Amino acid sequence: MKVTTENIELINKRLEYLYDNFNINPLSEEVKIGDEDIFIDFPDEWDEDNCYYSVGDFLLYTEDMNNIQVIDNHSVIAGNIRQTIISVDEYYYDHLVPDLIFETDKYFLRIVKYPFLIGIIASRDGIYNENFGAYTCSDYKAIEIIYKTEERCEEYDIEFIKTCLYHIASKYGVPISIGEFRSWNDITDEENDYVITVSSSELIPYCRAMDYYIQGLSIEKEDIKYLHLYKIIEYFSPTVSKKTSYEQLNKRLDALQVVERDSEYLESIFKLTKQYEVSLKDKELANAVLNECIDIVSLFQFLPDKIQRTISKSCHFEVKKITTLSPTTIEAVKREVADILYATRNSIVHAKSNYILTGKECPEEDLGQLNEFMINLCECLFIWNGRQSKEYQLK
Repeated sequence: MKVTTENIELINKRLEYLYDNFNINPLSEEVKIGDEDIFIDFPDEWDEDNCYYSVGDFLLYTEDMNNIQVIDNHSVIAGNIRQTIISVDEYYYDHLVPDLIFETDKYFLRIVKYPFLIGIIASRDGIYNENFGAYTCSDYKAIEIIYKTEERCEEYDIEFIKTCLYHIASKYGVPISIGEFRSWNDITDEENDYVITVSSSELIPYCRAMDYYIQGLSIEKEDIKYLHLYKIIEYFSPTVSKKTSYEQLNKRLDALQVVERDSEYLESIFKLTKQYEVSLKDKELANAVLNECIDIVSLFQFLPDKIQRTISKSCHFEVKKITTLSPTTIEAVKREVADILYATRNSIVHAKSNYILTGKECPEEDLGQLNEFMINLCECLFIWNGRQSKEYQLK
């Protein structure tokens, strides 16, 4: 789209509105018919070369300036466009993540640099200072949503944004989260120029544990990262135990049609209740998750080599033959892994107290590799959660 005789008056009118209401510097040269871009002269902006917006984008962004909204210091909405600031290491993002487009029936989402709506709000509200390296527009990267319907729900919008951010974090190993005004990232070197369209079927339903996951990825200290990832096990485990217990109880009750309701039958109900209570104890949380949600045979390779050898020795199998193990041995492996995860968690949490080593703890030098295992385990949990019926699916 270009500036034409039909749209030049509208473009100039909207520019004047930006000058009068958003502290944008007036252009030194008038917009001309045939121009393909509109320059926005943000105050105290160091990178003016990238402050040109296509005529089409300019008209889209300025569609409803009278009703522009700022939400929670991170988002701006005008018309059917929303821009939400994201916090991410721009160097890693540009080198590891291709251009992504997320599309559903309600949303069209992409990530943009020099977000127009964010920039004009920073300009209007004075959120810039060249002396301190805080620039109006170039400081920011943002999620941009184009709403396809009139329906708006902040809770659902944020869930969708976080779902997309989780997809990026898990797929490309780049910590990324919702940010806020006044962030600074250094942009250098070549950028990834691939474009990939992500359909809604590829997205995992959002749950709050995804926030723990992304926070965990952003932490450099391996012990603190481990605790964040272990929180995800603690988040899912009670629901996993409840689901397992309900299914066992339903099967037992189903049997009333064919067995006698005697003292032995009633005692079996009590036993199921006791098993459920035991499964909720801290020591059993990891075991419950590993038993019901995880294919340990597939994930075993991500454990530190030393732990693999220790488990193979205690459970009497060769590491290379992990795929041929009997169900009984696999159950024993799960128990060993669960004990190691729990003991490692305790050794970190109680490091400054009189903690007594059990011999199950992961050595400090192997924590980085154990976190790789935890990352994969957590991603499996998110997928498992997405497959559950609404009554068991956590948000």
